Amino acid sequence: MLADRHPDPLSQVLALAGARCHLTGKLSASGRWALRFPARGRLKIIAVRRGSCTFTSGGQSGELRSGEAIAVNGAHPFVLRTDADVLPIDAETMTVPDHRIGTADEFSGIGGEVTVEPGGEALLVQALPPLMHISAAHPQASALDWLLRELDTEMGHDRPGRSFTRDQLAQLLLVHILRAYLAQPNALPAGRLRILADPRLAPAAQALHENPAHTWRLDELARLAAMSRTGFAARFRAVAGVPPLAYLTEWRMRIAAYELTHHDTPVGALSAQLGYTSESAFITAFKRAFGRTPLQHRHQHHDLHRAEPLA
Repeated sequence: MLADRHPDPLSQVLALAGARCHLTGKLSASGRWALRFPARGRLKIIAVRRGSCTFTSGGQSGELRSGEAIAVNGAHPFVLRTDADVLPIDAETMTVPDHRIGTADEFSGIGGEVTVEPGGEALLVQALPPLMHISAAHPQASALDWLLRELDTEMGHDRPGRSFTRDQLAQLLLVHILRAYLAQPNALPAGRLRILADPRLAPAAQALHENPAHTWRLDELARLAAMSRTGFAARFRAVAGVPPLAYLTEWRMRIAAYELTHHDTPVGALSAQLGYTSESAFITAFKRAFGRTPLQHRHQHHDLHRAEPLA
């Protein structure tokens, strides 16, 4: 089962969400310019290799310098610019992957976009704030700077294995961005990622992720967090947005949905692996979460993929 193959919770979340970071292009620019990016409901990453610009999104703004990045969750459009008086160009009208504005390379940036499987938005994108700025002073900045240099090299040279290498580096870019988020738990909205970043609650949350089949009791989880039952329950609900046992049920259902669509595990076996004493209890819980039975969920997924046109 997936929970056994990915021991740390963030890896589990990324796997269950089916998160993939795709490089969307490189921007080289000089002079006065401004680009507007639409709200697409996807996590978008912009990282600067050289130069600087300002960013504006959803009422937030700031300066983006060399070695820094922003990540936006797609809820609002955003603008990158070097001059407030320049009217922004729609970035989607620039149809080639390597964009150029002007003749010099005063500014160089790399863009990436994260796609998720159906249901992955709730696990990942909705658990993030609308915008986060990873500054040069952030602990992740040195790793990000190395990664940007590697991406810049791979995108600028036609070398063997370039497509595979770019894909792997793009995944690393996503992980470093998420690690930066997790280092600032107060910047995260209530939800799964924030609880994984909470130093008091993380041991209990990790236990729920690692052993979802266990019949967890509130006192067991409180002991893992070195807190009283009352204090633990209140803090957990405030940070996760749901009580501990509701969090566990939701996590079980996420695992179940993944297993049903990625493997051929029988429903009865899956219910036992997730700690349900009967198949009917599991089916009832799954139908309450997704509005359909486990087999309906599996068949719907398979029918959808059979209907997709070949590339």
